[in-house]
Amino acid sequence: MSKSWIAGLLAATCLLIGSPVTADEAGFPTLEGPYFGQEVPGLEAQPFAPGLISLPGRYEFALGFSPAGDELLFNQQVPEAAVSVLYSRVEDGVWTEPLEVRLSGGAKKEEMEAFFTPDGTRIFFAPYDEGMDVRIWSLDVGPDGWSHPRELPSPIADDPAFYPTLSNEGTLYYTNLAARKIYRAEVDGQSVGSVEEAGLEFGLHAFIAPDESFVLVDAREADSLGESDIYVAFRESDGSWGRPLNLGPGVNSEFSETCPSLSADGKYLFFSRYNEPNEVSDIYWIDSTVIGVRRDAE
Repeated sequence: MSKSWIAGLLAATCLLIGSPVTADEAGFPTLEGPYFGQEVPGLEAQPFAPGLISLPGRYEFALGFSPAGDELLFNQQVPEAAVSVLYSRVEDGVWTEPLEVRLSGGAKKEEMEAFFTPDGTRIFFAPYDEGMDVRIWSLDVGPDGWSHPRELPSPIADDPAFYPTLSNEGTLYYTNLAARKIYRAEVDGQSVGSVEEAGLEFGLHAFIAPDESFVLVDAREADSLGESDIYVAFRESDGSWGRPLNLGPGVNSEFSETCPSLSADGKYLFFSRYNEPNEVSDIYWIDSTVIGVRRDAE
């Protein structure tokens, strides 16, 4: 999530709800293969798609892949401008240039933190108009495209909320901004069960593993290497969450790290690092075995 929330005009280039399409422009490179055609990292975090997705002078955050790994969504914001979601997919074996997509169909000025559900049938995201009066929406993903963008009903809608990620069993994890805590709710279609605190000791943005065996969060704690670090909490045998553990210097640095997510196959961890001048963020990624290494070190 970027640190500037000044509302601006909508970008001139946008895509409306429907079957998402993109237009290639001369000069965009031919990218083939998984993960946007990038060379995969090891156990030391690397910038993701520098010069293509991670651009100088622009905030990037909250990257998510479709279950098949052939579509991706991420947020971008030029300082003092609107926050928007960019979209790319594989067409004829080649990744398209990321372009803005209007998930709310133009109903809201700014949109952020869009993630596919594990089964690929929905996208959850967080649009808003001004300030942080933000709510969680979803849209349907089907063979005819994307359709029916709508706000999730009460009780989730009762408070400002963002960063929605869903488990295989339909449990939605999100940030309740009024409480500044991670919450969870059972979601069945358009029905929402009661909401409750997720039981995490701390964290602002949470990304739930599909099987709910662990959850990634960001926070600034006494053992943080920078302003904010990426942590992992593991499920205990009684169903509770253990204390979040710092993922260490392979992931974290003297800069702020936020907005963790996983590739759909679970092999790679993505996050934002605010290491550019004026604390602008780029997206970084690392082999997710760093999570198991941290668990085994306990």
